[in-house]
Amino acid sequence: MKRRHGLMSNVAMAATRRPMDWTRRRVFVATMAWLGSVPMHARAQAQGRTRRVGYLGYTAVNTSDDERSLAAFHQRLREHGLVVGSNLVIEWRYAEGRLERYDEFAAEFVRQGIELVVVGSGAAARAVMKAGRDTPVVAIAVPDPMRSGLVKSLAHPGGQVTGISNLSDDLTPKRLALLKEAVPHATRIAVLRCPRCARDAGQSAPELSAMYEEQGTAARSLGVQLIPLDLEDKSDFAAVAEALPRHKTDAVLINATPINSVLRAELLVLTGAQRLPTMAPYRGFGAMLSYGPDFAAVMRLAADYVARILGGAKPGDLPMQQPTIFELVFNRRVARQIGQRSVEAG
Repeated sequence: MKRRHGLMSNVAMAATRRPMDWTRRRVFVATMAWLGSVPMHARAQAQGRTRRVGYLGYTAVNTSDDERSLAAFHQRLREHGLVVGSNLVIEWRYAEGRLERYDEFAAEFVRQGIELVVVGSGAAARAVMKAGRDTPVVAIAVPDPMRSGLVKSLAHPGGQVTGISNLSDDLTPKRLALLKEAVPHATRIAVLRCPRCARDAGQSAPELSAMYEEQGTAARSLGVQLIPLDLEDKSDFAAVAEALPRHKTDAVLINATPINSVLRAELLVLTGAQRLPTMAPYRGFGAMLSYGPDFAAVMRLAADYVARILGGAKPGDLPMQQPTIFELVFNRRVARQIGQRSVEAG
């Protein structure tokens, strides 16, 4: 296991790689083929032409980790010869918890002649697909692009969407296990989820029900009762705040959803006030624990897709990747604030 040091004085972090199954190995091989098929200088964009890209995300940059990921994105674009302010324009739009705005922004991008859209969710991808059937989409945080119908397969997407899956739903059992290991006394863990977000991304009701049942089974195998709390809109926050003590919650699992991202600060204040250990899907959230992909690495991959597609490649021919580097982070500062003595990850 590789440990990274020097990132934050109050954070212990370990980076791990997932073993590849045969499907992921085929996708990896195909990906390396297209990344290496054209020399970097040949992928650089023709001088004198300004390219226009859109970005449709959850919420605007609000953490140092967000800034780190965006810096990685811009740096990789520069390596491909794409420089904002020179030959590249990026239009940034954020739904800020109002998922219906995805349709509005996607239509705006099509009217503006945006050549490609980078999206932060399955719902945003669907909005772009609906607004412009010829607009390429690079997804950076879609839990299961095949289950949601965005691609035909990971190796051969076949449509207008490609990019990187964040495997968020698949990682829920792992996050539960890590949270239980860090907080052994926890027997009642609340999970903050957004069924509406999953439906908007293309998951059917039976698929969603089956996924939630699998998560409940994983919790029971750990001796934990999972308490689902639906946070589908900002207006649901008060009900969630009231439900946590009423259910005698021992810890909170925060799923990767647009609403949870928008309410990040409020959720941290709430769980801190109730002295509840938290597990989040990425380190920038600021929870006591987090486990998820290294988003700086994800954003560098997204920049590769942007450059490749602007260079003439079709998204349907570019394999959709799954992240291989994951970060497990224990935030000592948050643990001290809530009086939690937790096992340091790694």
